[in-house]
Amino acid sequence: MNTETIVQDQRILTLDALLAASTARTGLDDFGDAGFREGLGLLLSDICALDLDPACVQATAWRIGQSLDTRALAVKGLKERPEVLEQPIREPIIIAGLVRSGTTALHLLMSLDPQFQGPEHWLTVYPMPRPPRETWDGIAEYRTEKASLDAYLAASPESADDHMMTAEGIEESLFILGASFASNMWPSMWDAPRYDRWYRGRDDTDSYRWLADVLRLIGAGDDRRWLLKNPTDLFSLQEVLNVFPDAKIIQTHRDPVDSTPSVSNLIFSARRAFCGDKADRADVGRREAEMWAQALERAESVREKSDATFIDVEFRDFTRDQMALIRSIYDQLGLTLTAETEGAMQAWLDAHPHKPSKGPKHRPEDFGLTREGLEERFAAYRARRGYI
Repeated sequence: MNTETIVQDQRILTLDALLAASTARTGLDDFGDAGFREGLGLLLSDICALDLDPACVQATAWRIGQSLDTRALAVKGLKERPEVLEQPIREPIIIAGLVRSGTTALHLLMSLDPQFQGPEHWLTVYPMPRPPRETWDGIAEYRTEKASLDAYLAASPESADDHMMTAEGIEESLFILGASFASNMWPSMWDAPRYDRWYRGRDDTDSYRWLADVLRLIGAGDDRRWLLKNPTDLFSLQEVLNVFPDAKIIQTHRDPVDSTPSVSNLIFSARRAFCGDKADRADVGRREAEMWAQALERAESVREKSDATFIDVEFRDFTRDQMALIRSIYDQLGLTLTAETEGAMQAWLDAHPHKPSKGPKHRPEDFGLTREGLEERFAAYRARRGYI
């Protein structure tokens, strides 16, 4: 491809072009506090340096544009319902832990308890006060996201197995945080070194204030307790507690020597969708190992100084007996597990049986890593958890 073609393609990846395209789609031109522009500008600069092919440029513009649309819709909703900003978020339960350590299954199981509310997937894309469930089929935004998600999962069955996503199901906080444009989501999807340094070096409290406000919008008039999940909360645990000081944190654990190759494969699949042949397995492996080692040590440092409530969950214990572990969590949190809720959870488990692996599907060497290198990088965490 010649240089002129690349330049023409990348014109849609300027900040002004993306904002104008979002306004054309939504009719909204208020994106709220301008602070998000710093991170987005750095991200776009890094992406343009990749010289992506036209299909990847279009996919990139769509993905970033979707988060700009989400941001504008949330700003509109909060302007229309300013009273929701006074709504407290009391003692949210937050599930955080290494990717591939059981966070998704635990989140989905606990979301079956009607005493909790969580952000449904379609509402993380189209934030608005949560309409009554029986009306969703008649809401254009729900139908649009359901069709889009169904098509994506049909084309990527591995993602369906990994995430168990549905338009109406509970979703992790990462999708809302993405619209702050200070999020681990973005350097996972593209090799963005300047953005990554900026993101990892900043105080992320403002991003979690954004999350809290969007949750208030979605849960307007609903006083149930929030159930949230985001593995990257480990990296920003202090900022999480700055915004949710009475949060109850459930930290899931798994030997990162086993989980890192699987994490890297998941991230590589996403990166390949947006970077095509520019996606590099070794770059992904290096970045993910570095990121999660840093996240684990940052979280441990916060835990040592905090009087917040932390509950530790071992992946091996969860896969051995999910309901026993759920009962233990409820006991530690002083929650009531009704027979009806326990029955719903067991029915879900029966429909989604855990499939023990006959061996690792992915090897460290697949991503430019070695077992010995991972053992060294995660030595402190592995010693604390008894994995050595």
